[in-house]
Amino acid sequence: MRKRILLILFTISILLSRDNYKEIKIFNENIDNVSYLHSLGIHIDHIYKAKDYIQFVINEHDINKLIINNVDYEVIHDDLEAFYLSRLDNNYSDRDFELGSMGGYYTFEEIESQLDQLSFLYPNIISQKVSIGLSLEGRNIWAIKISDNHSINENEPEVLYTGLHHSREPMSYMNLFYYMHWLGENYNSNLLAQHLVNNREQWFIPAINPDGLVYNEGISSNGGGLQRKNVRQTCSFTPIGVDLNRNYSYMWGYDNEGSSSDGCSETYRGDSPFSEPETQAVRDFVNANNFKINFNYHSYSNLLIYPFGYEYDNQAPQEDIDIFIEYGQDMVQYNNYALGTGPDLLYPVNGEACDWMYGEKNIFSYTPEIGSQNDGFWPATNRIVPLAEENLYPNQVLALNAGSKYDLEINVQDTSFDFGVSYPLYISLFNRGLSDSNGEVIIQIEHSDNLIFELNEFSLDMLESREFIDLGAIAYFQLNPNLSNGTFEEIKVTVYDLDNYEYSKSIQIIAGQTSVINSDNFELESSWTVGDSNDDATRGVWERVIPNATYEYGVIVQPDFDHSEDGAYCFITENGTNQNNPGETDVDGGKTTLFSPIYDLSDYDSALVSYWKWYTNNLGNNPGTDLWRVDVSNDGGNTWSSLENTNVSNNSWVFKQFLISDYISLTNNIKFRFIAEDVFNNGDVGSGGSLVEAGIDDFLIEVFEENGNNCLAGDVNEDSSINVQDIVNMVSLIVSPPNNLNIYFCSSDLNSDGNINVQDIILLVSIILE
Repeated sequence: MRKRILLILFTISILLSRDNYKEIKIFNENIDNVSYLHSLGIHIDHIYKAKDYIQFVINEHDINKLIINNVDYEVIHDDLEAFYLSRLDNNYSDRDFELGSMGGYYTFEEIESQLDQLSFLYPNIISQKVSIGLSLEGRNIWAIKISDNHSINENEPEVLYTGLHHSREPMSYMNLFYYMHWLGENYNSNLLAQHLVNNREQWFIPAINPDGLVYNEGISSNGGGLQRKNVRQTCSFTPIGVDLNRNYSYMWGYDNEGSSSDGCSETYRGDSPFSEPETQAVRDFVNANNFKINFNYHSYSNLLIYPFGYEYDNQAPQEDIDIFIEYGQDMVQYNNYALGTGPDLLYPVNGEACDWMYGEKNIFSYTPEIGSQNDGFWPATNRIVPLAEENLYPNQVLALNAGSKYDLEINVQDTSFDFGVSYPLYISLFNRGLSDSNGEVIIQIEHSDNLIFELNEFSLDMLESREFIDLGAIAYFQLNPNLSNGTFEEIKVTVYDLDNYEYSKSIQIIAGQTSVINSDNFELESSWTVGDSNDDATRGVWERVIPNATYEYGVIVQPDFDHSEDGAYCFITENGTNQNNPGETDVDGGKTTLFSPIYDLSDYDSALVSYWKWYTNNLGNNPGTDLWRVDVSNDGGNTWSSLENTNVSNNSWVFKQFLISDYISLTNNIKFRFIAEDVFNNGDVGSGGSLVEAGIDDFLIEVFEENGNNCLAGDVNEDSSINVQDIVNMVSLIVSPPNNLNIYFCSSDLNSDGNINVQDIILLVSIILE
């Protein structure tokens, strides 16, 4: 009875002390800058910066500071908790993922139950939950390990995922449960899941702040509670608590902009570093392990943040910044989150978890901020699974990067291939991962039957973390003499180590000797034209120039050179004038079109077109939402067939090649067009898509020679005459056939039955006698 009374009193006290949160808008004319608000002691959480206003969440306590200082504001949601609650549905279900009872989100008790369920369903790969420490109110801070030998501390790369530093950000743990279930459900059927479980030790701490979550359950049992901090009594009114993500020791208390010494502030850092049992538990757990890389999940703003966050001038070594950017660009390529440091994307912070993990423990640590401005802290119930899905790939890549991870580059320098000639295949290999190779590295070459390779497999003793090796022209191939002109042939190279997870790269070549009938490197003015009748881009129109580089957060957007080896000019979409402001000259407001001249290909059965392209679409407010198109016409531009239609970026010059005759019949009226388009989609931030820059250089049209295969039937030794020596050579082929016997079929399989035998010798004798 006494416990029930205490529980009732506790609940009443929470309800009486709860704070009201609003979402507001402040126009630029009403404040000098964001730093002014910080000087007033106002925490600006997940600010959205538009052209003429800022938008953020604020509590009643800080609203009073605005009023006292005569700062005008506009209320978007007067009761943000009620707004969030209105979007949550306890009757909503998803067939692929079990939702919780708090508007779809798990309560703390359900978090514990879900961890137990994972261990029960997948006992061979998922451990029992273990407590890494107790919260301020004595709740367990649970961790769980996923690995094929989870009860053993193996010498495998370790990865850490955490959620709920801030208790009003439940997507931070929902997405982790989605990923853990994916690993368990797919372990027996998916090669990537097997690799990540068998060759990594992945640790998950889904709820670092259990007290804050339980507090939110008390004030809004169906979801939407907005308590951010833990529940230490730091203030005579709300919001109480210490901001756990300002309580780590690295640059703790660096300034009062990135954290606060006011116990009533949303960013109160505590009275000393690691003053809170929750951060102590994380510290001790990290110290007891050897994590290579880490995600500390938060929400919201569609961001991926890397250290350092305590000041605008990033003090991290450039080599590490490059790695953060390299990994980050990979991880956001599908969910299109903006990548950068906290000061770049939001605001400075200090005493933060990622800064401590990287600055003190050398862990490559990121903060993903899940969800858009529209999603907020409590996304609608039907958004839980889509948001978890869009973070599945980053979660996978994070674990991949902890170990060895191989990047292959393969190429052939020739653009046409003749019979009887050996061509080199160039291979380079880069271990992008944070660990050395697991033993020796095997490289295998697979190819279509019409290619003949001298070497199909070789190995390296090892490849260190971040080591690059250029193997050069390590393998040579020839075309099968029976091959026809104009066929696509594939070469696939695969690399793996003792992890037994394969990384592959493929290229296609087109068999046959070609002749160039048109080549344009754009060094001279030509009859290429810019502009279509329905073009509507307001900036970024195609022009022939010597390009100037532009950059976004250190990542190149527009090229700083053309592609031609001895050239300077190319076509790009408006030359940059300010290298640090790519938005001034990128494609805006629609599309811009570049047209080729008209070409006469009517005398040829087949033809190739090739070019080097540059296309940037992965940076800015809405990355990955715009389009690059290349079309071909055989009637002078009245109708078009598509060669390329993509939103995939390449922030470097990339070679493209197409067999035109596979798309259209060849006429005397062949024309090409290249289109870069800035697309506005519903839900986009700002007025359009991402930063769009495009380029074209070294345009080439080639046609196939009539007789690519110059084999003389019966001339086995290829001395241009048919005599007794050819009989001797053919007998040798039959008695001791070489490994590359098929290259002799053209000259020796005289009856075309797919074999070289006595019947062919008889025919050869007849040819000589005749």
